[in-house]
Amino acid sequence: MTMKLLKSKWLKRLALGVTGCVLALFIYVLLQLLDPVPIAPIVQASQPRFTGRALLVASDADMVATAYIDGIPDKVPSIEDNLSVISLPLNPANPTVATVPVSNSVTAWPQIIATSPDGTKAYVVELRGKLPEGVQKLNPSLPGIGVPNGSLLTVVDITNPNQPSVVESVSIGRVPSHIGASPDGRFLAITLGGEKGRELLIVSTKNGKLGERRYFNFRNSAGQAVNSVNSVSWHPSGRFLALNFDNQEVAFYEVVSNASGSVELRPYGHPVNIGNTLSIGRFTPDGRYFLITEVNWRTWGQFRGGLFGFLNYFMNPKGELVSIHFDGTSKQVVQPEVVSRTAVGVSPEGFALSPDGSLAVSVNMRRTYIPTNWLPWRGKSHCSLSLVKVNPKTGELATVGQEYGFEGLLPENAAFDAEGKAVAVVIFHDRQQSPRTGAVEFWNVIPAEQPRLERTGFKIDVTRGPHDIMLVR
Repeated sequence: MTMKLLKSKWLKRLALGVTGCVLALFIYVLLQLLDPVPIAPIVQASQPRFTGRALLVASDADMVATAYIDGIPDKVPSIEDNLSVISLPLNPANPTVATVPVSNSVTAWPQIIATSPDGTKAYVVELRGKLPEGVQKLNPSLPGIGVPNGSLLTVVDITNPNQPSVVESVSIGRVPSHIGASPDGRFLAITLGGEKGRELLIVSTKNGKLGERRYFNFRNSAGQAVNSVNSVSWHPSGRFLALNFDNQEVAFYEVVSNASGSVELRPYGHPVNIGNTLSIGRFTPDGRYFLITEVNWRTWGQFRGGLFGFLNYFMNPKGELVSIHFDGTSKQVVQPEVVSRTAVGVSPEGFALSPDGSLAVSVNMRRTYIPTNWLPWRGKSHCSLSLVKVNPKTGELATVGQEYGFEGLLPENAAFDAEGKAVAVVIFHDRQQSPRTGAVEFWNVIPAEQPRLERTGFKIDVTRGPHDIMLVR
């Protein structure tokens, strides 16, 4: 009798648990059919403005945004990867855009472009090479599989923004994914993958020419070998590098060079474990804080793969912008530490930081990479921007207002203009079959106690697949 009662209780509990899970899933499905982020209105009287010398935009033409889910690249044979150079200051009536063929890949976080301090050279790395002719299907969990590994660093002369030209394109190692140029222009730091013991390359440069190479490997906070370095950022002083280990930790290194140009890296404090799926980072202009986006793509286990890994793309929560205090001025090492986090939109791969460091704009892809026929999730029709105030004294972050929705798929990065009064955002393409173009959309920044973004509605079409953007001052 007792056994029957126990079994009955457990069966009831199991039934209630299953019912609760089904109900929760049903509610979640209903929520997916709603869209709480409104599309920002276009202010008709707002005139687009954007200052600087040029905007660099890298386009990967080999795949469409939805290939991340269904594996169908929808390649248009006549359209190839390139670098677009938009001359500034912006002339909305007659914008000038020049292009040059440069291989690049969207399957990296958006940090594949660097420039020399004098603004005459651009450097672009290639995570994956050209999609072979006739390939109709990629691995949707790893879209880069099926595409040859990249190896190239391409140097582009942009002395005349209207006539960019490739200076050289050289093999530097397997799958170079991120790049940063030192403030004095002497070194490029480039992350690599696929070769143990060669996770980072530092190459010297002189007059835009590539010189001596030095490769490095690392260990994480647990003393284990790092599998991948997924972001690289130079401190404004040029004395330090910030690295993203395995998308989960941020580590800082002092860069020491001798008269001969040889480079050594010395750990500065211990790696900071932030914890989920970190994307790219940037130092504030004074170098006191390091900001990095948290995409939150490991909520359901491994980033890619595992029993529930696919849910990371469908049920990921909102992302965050994270602020880490960094003190590189003390005689003794001061351990870097997280001082602030703020919620932004869903899937914020890239972000822009204003020239004075007081504002950041995260670019939220949301779930625009999902095809429209994948119910119940249904690919979102629009993405969004989040505006964040940055306290330069404390590093505190505060998201201002609601998200700003706008049409387009897979926006991955943005850039402020030279005055901090405008923002340009790359849009991979619109939701259409076999798209041929992507776009750069321009927004104005309205200063106030509670600043806001103003949508001008002005766009410049570029080759399909723009995924990274950088201002040349």
